[in-house]
Amino acid sequence: MAGPPNPPAARSTVPHPLSRRRPPPTGDEETTSILRLGEYTDVPCLSVSEANTILQKVIEARNKPDESGRKPPGMPSSDVFTKTEIYLKLFARFNGEQAVQQVESVSSKLVGPGGITGFERAQLGTLCCDTVEEARTLIPSLEGKVSDDDLQQVLDDISKLRDFS
Repeated sequence: MAGPPNPPAARSTVPHPLSRRRPPPTGDEETTSILRLGEYTDVPCLSVSEANTILQKVIEARNKPDESGRKPPGMPSSDVFTKTEIYLKLFARFNGEQAVQQVESVSSKLVGPGGITGFERAQLGTLCCDTVEEARTLIPSLEGKVSDDDLQQVLDDISKLRDFS
């Protein structure tokens, strides 16, 4: 037959991994109607707005002149740091420190024994749901923990803060 000869079998070259292999998931982390956070159960959680406020304070503190009035050299920046800063600025619903503190205060009313967890509180502050149905759909673990009236009151208070921040 005429035509080019068959090329030799292509070798499969797989690039070397750039990082360590991630351990397999333990399977004990799940945010469904039953909240299972595994080893993160009692870890304090931040909303996106709270994380943004903290990061901006860190940047401000690092760029502050020292006692002699000299400005420190620029803060080393990595891709991860820069991308995190951009993400937080983009998705933070509340930008003023006072508004962030008020949202935390309002949503913390529901936290406690028999109430919602810190993770759920952070989700309420991040998602800014308008209705109880929306909140329970996006955060299914809220079901049965707090009354519709109490949850709607907190959602309304958060919504008012969102409109003025």
